[in-house]
Amino acid sequence: MTRRMIFHHPLPLIADAASASGIRPVQMKRAFEELGYEVWEVTGYTPERARLAADVRYAVRCGVRFDFCYSESSTMPMTMTNPTHLPVRPFLDLRFFRMLRGNGVPVGQFLRDIYWVFPAYRESLSFPKLQAALAAYEWDMRTLRRHTDRVFLPSLKVGEYINLGNVPVPALEPGHGHAEPLPGPEKGASLFYVGGIGPGYKLHELFAGVKRAWEEKNLDVHLIVCLRPEEWDAVEHEYAQWACPAIEVVHGHGNGLREYFERSNIAAIVVDLDEYWKLGVPVKLYDYIGAGKPVMVTKGSLVGDMVERMELGWTVDNSPDAVVELLERLANDPQEIQQVRARVLAQRDAHTWRERARQAVEELTGAPVPEAVEERDPLTETKEVAVKNGL
Repeated sequence: MTRRMIFHHPLPLIADAASASGIRPVQMKRAFEELGYEVWEVTGYTPERARLAADVRYAVRCGVRFDFCYSESSTMPMTMTNPTHLPVRPFLDLRFFRMLRGNGVPVGQFLRDIYWVFPAYRESLSFPKLQAALAAYEWDMRTLRRHTDRVFLPSLKVGEYINLGNVPVPALEPGHGHAEPLPGPEKGASLFYVGGIGPGYKLHELFAGVKRAWEEKNLDVHLIVCLRPEEWDAVEHEYAQWACPAIEVVHGHGNGLREYFERSNIAAIVVDLDEYWKLGVPVKLYDYIGAGKPVMVTKGSLVGDMVERMELGWTVDNSPDAVVELLERLANDPQEIQQVRARVLAQRDAHTWRERARQAVEELTGAPVPEAVEERDPLTETKEVAVKNGL
């Protein structure tokens, strides 16, 4: 029997997305397909999503069976993802979820983030926009409380900040898509950071520590920082004092990151902590694990706690002194880096996107996913047949 599921996302899927918010939905959809599911998309802006939801509704009426619906949220409220941000059909997703559950199809959504509950978000918008956004987020919470079977969270800590009633809230962390671990230098300490820079991602102490380790300690250290060009342009003046041959700022994403991974033997998430770092788990952590890189991360963050627990790297205070001290130790003892890399390699297969999709399936269906992927019969009922002919 064909395994069939619905993949919901209130934005278009972008295959070559550079940001974590775009990468995760694409990777999760692909992972469900790898598990052998026929995936029906209900994605895009409101008009496209409404059309695709109508196709599913018609298929359900015609007797097509879906095992579950998995939804990936946006950083925006579901009702405000259109380019205009106007909630033109505020009941669309609520009614779609309610219809599915009324027909025995369990519904789960991954709740991407909750920036909106923190003061920094509330200070970033004018009063009218803020009130509209907060009302829309609360509408999302109401939808999730009443019309889903599971709400997947980036970490269980997130659940302490929001009210989801009695809906079960398992953690569904990010994953990685690396087919194999990547090599790196066998000498020295070569760090790689990829991601954002600016509020929430302040790298000043890391830059300062690397420059001091290279300049004052004469250590074999290097830092590659991969950023979006426009983000670097906005903050470059803040980091000019630490410019040196040991620090290299580059721009790239996707397959273009491979060369930077291969030039590094340590991945870095050493940032200035704010409240959100105590409960957020960035995609980059698992991307680093998938590439086979031990991780240097800020002590006191949730990511730091995880790295310590799984013994996948080192935690360090966000200060130049602490960074210099750790880099001196690692640059002079390459065996320590290799020993931690061995632990990363032993755990990386448990953190793929496919394993995350498997976890979601088991949470929503209450049954394990069969290991064998079924061969698709050309005569198997397809979406087009179901929608057009009611088969």
